[in-house]
Amino acid sequence: MKFFENKKIWKKIVIMLLMVLLFQFGFATPVRADDTDYGGILLSPIMSLVVALGDRDC
Repeated sequence: MKFFENKKIWKKIVIMLLMVLLFQFGFATPVRADDTDYGGILLSPIMSLVVALGDRDC
């Protein structure tokens, strides 16, 4: 139980987690999800509507 009481270890763990999160957001690759081949001509407008509703800022 002394492991959980050691503040130095917790501080190091928190710093490492913050560094991992920083690198994850810093080196994220952009996603280009503009694939109209899925569903063909009929599903394309419906998917556009769903995506537009999801992207709307409230």
